[in-house]
Amino acid sequence: MILMLAVLMTVANDAPQISNGRFEQSVKTSGLPSSWLFTSLPSKHHLVTYRTKVVGEGDQASNALAIHVAGDHPDESVAYNAHQELKGLAVGKTYRVSAKMTASGLSTAPMIVLECLNANGDKHLGFARSEERRLSGDVTAWERFETDITVPEGTAVVRIRIGIPAKGNAGGTAVIDDVEIAEVK
Repeated sequence: MILMLAVLMTVANDAPQISNGRFEQSVKTSGLPSSWLFTSLPSKHHLVTYRTKVVGEGDQASNALAIHVAGDHPDESVAYNAHQELKGLAVGKTYRVSAKMTASGLSTAPMIVLECLNANGDKHLGFARSEERRLSGDVTAWERFETDITVPEGTAVVRIRIGIPAKGNAGGTAVIDDVEIAEVK
């Protein structure tokens, strides 16, 4: 029994991991989800807001990540995202990363981007993005979105980015939750 538990724990520790993919842990000083970094334009931090949002009620309440593009955002091609480096991915294997989302006031759905980088972090060896999708209205019920990537030879870092493009989305908000990764067999 103890040996089986030790084997299961070893397998679990080697499995691909997204840290705080359900956004339940927050940094005390900022209230933002821990383990994630957040993009903004230099000297224009007011154009995007990231925050932890409580979703659900009562026993079903949990945290999610809300990304809001300012209503006065210029119509520029910039993507705002939360990102982190993933652990436990193996070269030659294929992985699916998915998340669920709702959206209000957006013309395009949120996106997941995966980047495979060399050891110096200066060369993209692989890239995958969830399908670009136009929205005709608000998405009020949770919808899952995803992308797959096969990790190429020479990859030292796999980075995940989840967010929204600013172009056409001024004044809109995406709420993202339950970011997961699994090997595709």
